[in-house]
Amino acid sequence: MPSFNLISSVLLFFYIFDLAAEANPSFLYKFCYDKDTTFTTNSTYGTNLNLLLSSLTSNANRIDGFYNTTVGQQPPDRIYGLFLCRGDVTPDVCRDCVAAAARNATSLCPVEKNSVIWYDKCMLRYSNESIFSTMETRPGGTVWDNDTFTEEEDFVDIVASLVKDVASEAADAPMGAKKFATKEANLSGSQTLYSFAQCTPDISDVACNLCLESAITEFSDCCRQKEKATRASSLLPSCNVQYGLTPFYNKTAGEVSRSKPSPLPSRDSGKGKISSQTIIYIIVPTGGFLVLLSTFCYCILRRKARMKPYLLKDQKDKSKARTMNSLQYDMSTIEAATDNFSDANMIGVGGFGSVYKGTLANGQEIAVKRLSRSSKQGAEEFKNEVVLVAKLQHRNLVRLLGFCVEREERMLIYEFVPNKSLDCFLFDTEKQKQLDWPTRLKIIKGTARGLLYLHTDSRLKIVHRDLKPSNILLDEDMNPKISDFGMARIVEENHNLEYTKKIVGTYGYIAPEYALHGIFSFKSDVYSYGVLTLEIVGGKTNASFYNPESAENLLCYVGPT
Repeated sequence: MPSFNLISSVLLFFYIFDLAAEANPSFLYKFCYDKDTTFTTNSTYGTNLNLLLSSLTSNANRIDGFYNTTVGQQPPDRIYGLFLCRGDVTPDVCRDCVAAAARNATSLCPVEKNSVIWYDKCMLRYSNESIFSTMETRPGGTVWDNDTFTEEEDFVDIVASLVKDVASEAADAPMGAKKFATKEANLSGSQTLYSFAQCTPDISDVACNLCLESAITEFSDCCRQKEKATRASSLLPSCNVQYGLTPFYNKTAGEVSRSKPSPLPSRDSGKGKISSQTIIYIIVPTGGFLVLLSTFCYCILRRKARMKPYLLKDQKDKSKARTMNSLQYDMSTIEAATDNFSDANMIGVGGFGSVYKGTLANGQEIAVKRLSRSSKQGAEEFKNEVVLVAKLQHRNLVRLLGFCVEREERMLIYEFVPNKSLDCFLFDTEKQKQLDWPTRLKIIKGTARGLLYLHTDSRLKIVHRDLKPSNILLDEDMNPKISDFGMARIVEENHNLEYTKKIVGTYGYIAPEYALHGIFSFKSDVYSYGVLTLEIVGGKTNASFYNPESAENLLCYVGPT
């Protein structure tokens, strides 16, 4: 009937309008960097960029939502590009988002050769250097708003727990698969907290995990209080993490389920006339729908107006952003430095893997800690050291120069410390002669300064949990440097004690309350430092004093009888 056709047409119009509004990509953030490396529109690089953007757009309807390609034969005009669509969107939505990003790329970053452009449903990136299969966390940005209120008292803690869980699920995806996950948590007052995490599928699970941890860390600068950010997105080149109090993704991974409107009941006599009741049926739902639609549009516009780009602190300084990027080394650089990991360059072996000495092209000597592929403990230690040591700077801590995650390899690159570890001198009858009393005192004091920095002076308050002679490296002047932070744990401020069911460390250096009950604190390191000091003074290991008949050890030997 005409009345029902009219209703269907009206509803269909708004349904299509609603779909179009939902699929319409929204710009979030962009970063154009390396401004000393620029190009002009009519240059070869400019032409190649246009070809690249066209190629990315043409391939943007892929099921996997990811594509990378290269245009140009030789540098400096060769250009690398890729796009990543959000894991839950359809190929059509992906295509529209990439097309919008490509269309606006040259106006957003008109002269820079390197750029990352984020929309709500995709990310587009290009560079004059290879960016494929390499995890990068800089440059990046955090976008947030606070237009949704929550009365949840533990909101910040719930956010922290939820984004950690969703990041872990995303990183578990196998190489080449869509590395994304969604997760929800119920709050008080019938509210739901939504979260989303995703990595580019060309990086390993370990690299994805590291990237997502970096993304989550950036939330702490903007989102420590619920009044500041009830919705936020941490956007990095290789990954992103988002959360909010309103749904912003499709739980069914792009398959939008919408029920077809059921026919309205008719009381028409069949003579083609529209009754007053039918008119009410038309006007009331349509009017109500228009009110809801207007409210929805107002909320969207208000939210976009309040969305604030939050620059990471170190992005304000372009050189500092480059420094962060330089933390990651490629495999070819490490292979060249270590002579392809030759046996002649191997300087140590442990349960985690091997350590090699290397020399970079600029002449700098390095120590490369290469983790065994079969060592699960090594993978955890690797992640821990990258997250912690990169943020620590002190003359009595070994300095992390960078890391490499490529071809399923995991490596840490440290400054090379020529005199190896303290135990090589302390427990060797010949080398022990080099440790005169001033040198021993310098080692004791330097180690104490390093511990003091970890416990009180660093931005992160850290318990080392494995302090012993083999983890004290000595430089050319016999200055001590605390190393091996694989077992270290961050301790929250105002928390005097922490508990764990997994006891790690080396027996003989572990505090009794930690060994017996899993209780550790800064005092645990102080206990280990005390044992270490006694060994430095006495020149003998704690174990050398062990007597099975009396259960005596070094501490009993020096203690009161």
